[in-house]
Amino acid sequence: MKRPIIDREQIVSSFVKREIGKDTAVQLLGCTKRTLETYVKQYVVWKTAGLVDHRHSNNGKLTDGQKAAVVALKRADPWRSPRNIRDYFALPVTSITMRRLLCANGLTRENLKRVKAIQRFEAENPNDLWQTDIMGKITFKHLGDLYLIATLDDHSRFVPSGKWFKTQGKMNVFSVWFQSLSSCGIPTKMLQDEGSQYKARARFGLADYQWYAKQMGIELIWAPTAQCKGKIERFWKFVQRDFVPGILNRKTMDDVNGAWRVWLAWYNYKFKSPYFDNETHAARYRTSKRKLTRVELETLLTIEERRKVTRESTISLYGKHYYVPPGYIGCRIWIRIKGEKLFMIANGKVFYTTRLRL
Repeated sequence: MKRPIIDREQIVSSFVKREIGKDTAVQLLGCTKRTLETYVKQYVVWKTAGLVDHRHSNNGKLTDGQKAAVVALKRADPWRSPRNIRDYFALPVTSITMRRLLCANGLTRENLKRVKAIQRFEAENPNDLWQTDIMGKITFKHLGDLYLIATLDDHSRFVPSGKWFKTQGKMNVFSVWFQSLSSCGIPTKMLQDEGSQYKARARFGLADYQWYAKQMGIELIWAPTAQCKGKIERFWKFVQRDFVPGILNRKTMDDVNGAWRVWLAWYNYKFKSPYFDNETHAARYRTSKRKLTRVELETLLTIEERRKVTRESTISLYGKHYYVPPGYIGCRIWIRIKGEKLFMIANGKVFYTTRLRL
């Protein structure tokens, strides 16, 4: 700690008069021997004035008049930032010093008048618009990377369906879509990004998702950026904050999706949203009037593809291998998917039925 000027003068004077030694003087001043030599040279020439420290920091460079001007300008123009005010007056301080001054005067939380007002959108009624998306992969300790696919009603934030998968393929998207449509009916519009699961990459033709949406009279709206899907993106953040940390150590997919169904029921029917004045999402939602029976929906959303049976008597479908009964090795058979059932067809007849693996 630097000593007062009077103490420094007495110590340096005693050293010059050889009343104390160099080591004693250095210890009393709390400085190095080099600094002591500098003090002696300046003291011999300028006496007491030579011991005054002329170094300055950036602290305290504002006069009372400058401080008053800063406060007055901020009150007159609340939109000005600390940096803007500093530049306006050309003050020799940092923006942090300006912020501290404004904070001391209670001027850091002034409401700003936006040059361009925020335009918020919300569907007028339930089922006017659904949003669907695939949440980015979450790494689980025992299961590796998993993906959550879900749909969300824009008006109520009600989630008709959602499920965790190990891949983000087309059939997984269809599975969640099918469950949403069968439980809540058909929406007027759907908002989704331009991923290959939803939109065809080719210049001509339609992806399966586009074709089936057209059959049901659903208007598709494409979101070029994540900001366009703000509601479901905020839902992902809530899931990652409220649900995911508690299930990262689960060891099976059934455990994860079992816990997810319980949490989703709580989110839809128990959780009171502050945004809706502590009203539940289910209270703002009602199922669509355009609703098909499960049989009608399965018939409408039937997917048919052709596959060749390998020498091991299996077929490959969307990254999964399925066993085919004997007698069809080397043959091409039709695969028909209805809901979560997979039918194998040859010569116009169904010869084997199994469960679709997702």
